[in-house]
Amino acid sequence: MKRLLRWAGQNGALVVIAGVVIGLCIPALSELARPYLAVAIFIFTFGSFLKFDARAIGGEVANMKRNILMVLWATFGVPAIIFLIIVIARPGPELSQGLLFWALAPASPACVAFAAILRLNIPIALLATVLGTAAAPFYIPVLALLLGGYHLDIDPIATSFELVLLVGGAFLASVAAKRLASAFIGENPEAMTGIAVLAMFLAGMGSMRGMQAHLLAQPQTSLAFVLLAYALLFGAELAGTFLFWRYGRAAALTAGLISGTRTITLAWVVLGDKVLPLADLFLATGMVAKYTAPGLTKWLLARIIASGETLSSAPAQRSSSAGSLQP
Repeated sequence: MKRLLRWAGQNGALVVIAGVVIGLCIPALSELARPYLAVAIFIFTFGSFLKFDARAIGGEVANMKRNILMVLWATFGVPAIIFLIIVIARPGPELSQGLLFWALAPASPACVAFAAILRLNIPIALLATVLGTAAAPFYIPVLALLLGGYHLDIDPIATSFELVLLVGGAFLASVAAKRLASAFIGENPEAMTGIAVLAMFLAGMGSMRGMQAHLLAQPQTSLAFVLLAYALLFGAELAGTFLFWRYGRAAALTAGLISGTRTITLAWVVLGDKVLPLADLFLATGMVAKYTAPGLTKWLLARIIASGETLSSAPAQRSSSAGSLQP
């Protein structure tokens, strides 16, 4: 089992993509995995927390202004941009609903796992997930009414409590695991990532329920929506990255991650039976983009971060060389 978890941790992005592909190609497996989505979310959040060093939060206190700006951008800036696109493009009521609620959904708990897989800033991803998740039931109904005229019948306090309980429960479970098996966890960091990866494999597979039928019934529309979902996700990631580039590459790329990786399942929850057919299809294609994007960009992100580290170390190397020439 340890070998399997380590392998999954080493190949996390590709394993998650494999879950999406299997769920898409074998509907029976997608149907089988779908009821366990909540369990998968809990486990991959738990696995991500196992990689999280609580002391890292202390290092982020000095950057609290930056972190709050990132969370505000991901939570409210992205919906504002998408609403502007809807006003200009006027894509029709059904797609407009899908676009709006894709944007209104907060940063996904998957961001924490993706940050671990991509070696980005886990505390920023965690902060965005926890704050966005806790606030979502309060701001989504208000913004949905103001921007789209939707009257959502949800209990914000109960919904917020359930969502925070999911993330908080995963955190408490990780604390207990670290107390009971701290040596094993410290000696096997890739296996800890593997726990999150295998859970995301299950989540990706379950998220593809009905997608094959959509593709066969509406191939052109489905493929167009897939491309649109990728365009929105990567567009939001690029915007978030460039906005916060001055704070360093890893932090900026994490800001991009939380900008484009949304809790799409929450959009389905708040819409309930009010979700329109094309909105439902778009949200489903958004799941394809969400779970495959890290695998498609991992190599590029690693190169960007590595080049930044090389540049930052170059002055120190030149200074050391200059010092060696002095008598």
